[in-house]
Amino acid sequence: MTGTPGSTPTWRRLLAQGWYLWGLSWCHWALRTTEPWAFRAGVRAFDRALRLWPDFAAALYRRGLIRGRELGQPREGMADLTRAIALVPAWPEPYLQRGLFARFHGDSRAALDDLRRYVALSADPSWRAEAERQIALIEAELHTEG
Repeated sequence: MTGTPGSTPTWRRLLAQGWYLWGLSWCHWALRTTEPWAFRAGVRAFDRALRLWPDFAAALYRRGLIRGRELGQPREGMADLTRAIALVPAWPEPYLQRGLFARFHGDSRAALDDLRRYVALSADPSWRAEAERQIALIEAELHTEG
């Protein structure tokens, strides 16, 4: 997902896509080496892509994943995912990730909403099964609380 081109000139979108790919390469390296500095380099590349093309949903999504999952910045990660969702509301993956972040950072009701939305939009059987499993766990937790 790239987001809407809007008024961003083609040359800026192309350059942003280059920075995005550079960020993906850093993050791939970081996953292989478990080096946090490489994740931060990936985030800096996504930042550059977003300065060139602020509505680049894929860069927001990836930056949100890395911030929330790898760099321990769940609020910042969720903010990026929220912005990606606003740009491309029918894209299921940001709902899944934002729902999982909310789930594991104590906001079960928000997680439930996002995971349900993911299930409604997604055709991916493996992640869909995980989302459904998390929904069942959250519903059971909320039922025992209430």
